[in-house]
Amino acid sequence: MDLASYRASARQFQTELTLEKYQHHAGIKEELAIEPIYRKYGELFTDSAVKELFELHRHAQADGEKPLRHLLHFTCEHSLNAEVFAEDQELARVQSTADLDVGGQKLSFHEAAVHLSNELDPARRARLFDARMEVIARSNPLRVQRMNKLHSKARVLFSMPYTELYQHLTRVNFPVLKTQLENFLGASESYYSTHLERYARDTLGLELGQVRAADVPLLMRGHRYDHLFPQDRILSLLKRTLMGLGVDLKKQTNIVIDSAERASKSSIPHCFPVQVPQEVYLVFRPQGSAFDFLTLFHEAAHALHHGFTSENEPFEFHVLGDPAVGETYGFLFEYLTLNEDWLQDFLKLPQGDTDLLEFTQFRKLYLLRRYAARFLFELVLHSRDDVGDPSLPDEYAQQQQKALLLPAEPAVFLHDLEETFYGTRFLRGWIFEAELREILIARFGSRWYSRPAAGDFLRELWSFGFRYDCDELAARIRRWGLNVDPITRELQK
Repeated sequence: MDLASYRASARQFQTELTLEKYQHHAGIKEELAIEPIYRKYGELFTDSAVKELFELHRHAQADGEKPLRHLLHFTCEHSLNAEVFAEDQELARVQSTADLDVGGQKLSFHEAAVHLSNELDPARRARLFDARMEVIARSNPLRVQRMNKLHSKARVLFSMPYTELYQHLTRVNFPVLKTQLENFLGASESYYSTHLERYARDTLGLELGQVRAADVPLLMRGHRYDHLFPQDRILSLLKRTLMGLGVDLKKQTNIVIDSAERASKSSIPHCFPVQVPQEVYLVFRPQGSAFDFLTLFHEAAHALHHGFTSENEPFEFHVLGDPAVGETYGFLFEYLTLNEDWLQDFLKLPQGDTDLLEFTQFRKLYLLRRYAARFLFELVLHSRDDVGDPSLPDEYAQQQQKALLLPAEPAVFLHDLEETFYGTRFLRGWIFEAELREILIARFGSRWYSRPAAGDFLRELWSFGFRYDCDELAARIRRWGLNVDPITRELQK
């Protein structure tokens, strides 16, 4: 195999695929046309190419092992994806073209999600929720078919079960992580349940046992804080915060914020690094929520990470590597709302007013518990020969309900899924973010976000792209690896 030629083709494939996904996610294109791209670059993901990369990685010298590992991970995932691009295109088409009738109002699938998180009328919330669930349930046979094909491909091509393949690719010990997460769920349940009861009463006017699955998006949205985040100030808050770090978004012409309103545009913000670092898109569709801020800042950090990656880094370190590193930066900016000084400086919150701080901390714990439960279910799901097993939807709902103490909809058991075990990256990102934040505060003070020197420090980290994983970055900064103590201290406050 000519590795230089392979890398060049892989880079071009990644560019074209990411651009196609951006245009679909942003509502510019209704159809997600990924099949022609996979066919055009089919030679990258043949069985023989995958096996050859496995052998090259097995015999790699120490200095070349990491790039080959990242390239192998990339090739394995896209080899699997190539098996199901027809299903992926059809699922994307169903969701982008679904026409929901909610009490006489016509809404797209994504518009209904925005309305659901804003709707104060319980009856209309239920209708919005049911309309979305109908679309999801109708397409579940296709999701079952898709996942069974992925499992089969993993067994045939890699001669190992799906879960074992991803342990090999991610280098995460799933049994150890499972034990850690089960312990975490037990240790945090008392704090979580007490605050959940409080917010259910304050936000929904309901006792915990009265909350329905349709109520959860509004419960977690935090609409009582909307007045602190006027829609016309969200982008200016981001720009002002970054100016304190010495980053002027106006001068970062390689980073494009797409905030235009389009009917089929996804309600989920996302960063699309089409070409790193030259062409990065940040897709953002405000939902009228205080937590538009969190999602915008999170995805903006991804954009900055990609936009400041050194051009001198090889392709493998531009967009491949440990995604937990990118999530670390996302959480670092998202959780500026856990910084009392930032709240006072930018939102003019009175000193000692901890209501928003407490809710943000609770919401963070909700997400940690949700991702922990999802990972535990994914271990079960990916151990089954047939994911059409009728017991799995209820097993998903039970796992979510046990962790979140809230009702869950069984029909979303495959819709709410990270088939690449991406949730493990979120969990590692949460751990490293708390450690990185402690380092920033120790070096630059609690107002690190207003120190250009802190911006220089972050730009140096961003310049590496994905050269280092979380453990290596932690060791580079502090001389020891990833440490759970900071996030443990934070959650114990």
